[in-house]
Amino acid sequence: MRIKRVILMLICALAAGACDSGLENKTEPDVVFVTTPHKVVREMLKLAGVTKDDVVYDLGSGDGRIVIAAARDFGARGVGVDIDPKLIAESTENARKAVVSERITFIEQDVLKVDISQATVIALYMLPAMNKQLLPKFFRELQPGTRVISHRFLIGDWKPDMTLNAHDTTIYLWIIPADVHGDWRITMWNDKETRDYLLTLQQTYQELQGFLKDDRRKFTVAATRLQGKEIAITVADTVVGQRFLMELEGSVNGDMLEGTARVTDAQHPLSVNYSWTAVRGAASLEHADH
Repeated sequence: MRIKRVILMLICALAAGACDSGLENKTEPDVVFVTTPHKVVREMLKLAGVTKDDVVYDLGSGDGRIVIAAARDFGARGVGVDIDPKLIAESTENARKAVVSERITFIEQDVLKVDISQATVIALYMLPAMNKQLLPKFFRELQPGTRVISHRFLIGDWKPDMTLNAHDTTIYLWIIPADVHGDWRITMWNDKETRDYLLTLQQTYQELQGFLKDDRRKFTVAATRLQGKEIAITVADTVVGQRFLMELEGSVNGDMLEGTARVTDAQHPLSVNYSWTAVRGAASLEHADH
């Protein structure tokens, strides 16, 4: 029965052009309301690591079950957004019965227009076309580190950070990455020496590519990890037959990076630890201030 309802939802959405972004002042839902099973709701909230410090926004909140579970079972605050006034009334009553009304707000509004900037977790169960429309909004309004969870459907070409198969369905998790593209002037130091490098990064969502160079050589970035504001970069190369390995770990704060590093090279075959900081904007080592 549930599969039939999902198929019906898809047919209705395609026939009615429900995901046409050109529609203005919509007062009808974009998709047919289909509930997420309670056991799947719990897995979604667990995968997102929801705690009492979170604000969970459910876009297309239906009967309110996701934000109600977030408040009742995880102590979080919740905001449900739905364009259907009947569902808003139903979810408000459901929250009252669950004795979590003081921790939940329901908003009757188009999910494409509602302000989501206060969310630390976004929950979704909508068709891929609607998820794709929401994608630029997520990167425009959400802070790095915000988690996005979706039942069953992906979000455009944004690859999930984690995928969970549970209860005969699939749950996806993404973490909004910090913006780290561009040129970064790195200064590394310990009690014996200081080193300067230029790190250039190209970014597609949480995926990074790039290179590192000093005043003599250019090294390939071999591996990266970017989750919210946390970044890790591994540079591995061979210089005149000698292994060069740099492992950077740190955090992003706007146009600043900082953290710790470990370097293995001809000078330090057993590896040496450093502290490091980076500033975005230096075009080259030659023109950067020392």
